[in-house]
Amino acid sequence: MKYVRKICPACGNQFVVLESMEEKAIYCTLKCFLESQDQISENKTSPSLHE
Repeated sequence: MKYVRKICPACGNQFVVLESMEEKAIYCTLKCFLESQDQISENKTSPSLHE
């Protein structure tokens, strides 16, 4: 089995995943994933300045 190191876009921590899961593993923890989903949903519900 080969492993790769990745950097979590939410918190900046480095984490290790199987090479075969490299494309699917984006966040280091479920907490980081949920926080990013909250940010995305806040951006979609906030009013646009260009309207």
